[in-house]
Amino acid sequence: MGASFSQPFPSLDKCTKGGENGRISYATSAMQGRAETMTDARAAVPDLDDLTSFFGVYDGHGGASVALFCAKQLHIELRNHQDYQANLPDAMRSVFFRMDELLELSDEWKESLRPATSNNLMQSLRALCCVPKIKETDPYVPPQETGSTACVAVIRGHQIIVGNVGDSRCVASRNGQAIVLSANHKPLNQTERNRIQAAGGQVLRDPTAEGKRAGVPGINGRLTVSRAIGDFAYKHKSGLTREQQMVTCEPSVRSLDITHDVEFLIVATDAIWDTMMTSQGVVDLVCHYIRNGVNDRAICEQLCQRSLKSLDNSTVILVRFNPLSRLPPPLPKNVPLGALLEEDEELEGGEMALLLG
Repeated sequence: MGASFSQPFPSLDKCTKGGENGRISYATSAMQGRAETMTDARAAVPDLDDLTSFFGVYDGHGGASVALFCAKQLHIELRNHQDYQANLPDAMRSVFFRMDELLELSDEWKESLRPATSNNLMQSLRALCCVPKIKETDPYVPPQETGSTACVAVIRGHQIIVGNVGDSRCVASRNGQAIVLSANHKPLNQTERNRIQAAGGQVLRDPTAEGKRAGVPGINGRLTVSRAIGDFAYKHKSGLTREQQMVTCEPSVRSLDITHDVEFLIVATDAIWDTMMTSQGVVDLVCHYIRNGVNDRAICEQLCQRSLKSLDNSTVILVRFNPLSRLPPPLPKNVPLGALLEEDEELEGGEMALLLG
């Protein structure tokens, strides 16, 4: 769990990790790339509890602080939510709003980002997270144009539940076919645009924008995603609910059963997807690497390397499913169960149990 740290750019150094348990194996890599600073963050928690794994990527803008806070806190808020056990999709929706509440309430969230130790690595994180100190008498102002996308995948039993805001993406591979489990929240999307305009905003191109924002339509010419955590400059119109503001942190939530033919899951920031053009392109590439025996950590590093032309940070998590995570294959269609039992009656009891799921 954690984030990469800013280095002189362009930086091709990658922060790569991995792990496994009885249900899944995973690898993750992050690279600053050609961006001036590293504002991506990630969380990989294979054992959120005995039955649940959590993976999330957070693409910060206007600084790294909100993304880092999400990477440190969102999965904790989810685990502590009253509906965590009984209704995970509802808990996920609620927790996205909870993150905004914590950011808006006070500056205590900043303290959670300050490391307790003072080695060089931790000093780098402190420099990345710190903001100018304000007088104690000044009222607290939540982050106005600092925010983050969030795309999180929770794996429990035989199901994947995904929640996201912004343009980070989650895609599963089923027999080599891409199954998109997130929504792309961009201002040009008609539903998003309607909400932005109803809240008093406009979707414009900023003629002065450079780098990855050049020519990209944004809210009032600035913010290029329409849903995010933070960004309170776009969430202040009175008389509107949190869901109705120009920018909302209401997540799209989708789910997928982990059937026998679901091979892997990719959670990544937009640089990974933009350079490959399509979700299927990324899945095809990962399948190619797997067929050729490339290990999962190296696959993640290769995906980051390929995103270098994006002028953006890149972060990717690859999750592979062990047999215990998958639902058994269905029985053949149009074959009576009795006939199946008669045909295989000589099988040992253990094999019969496996056959019947």
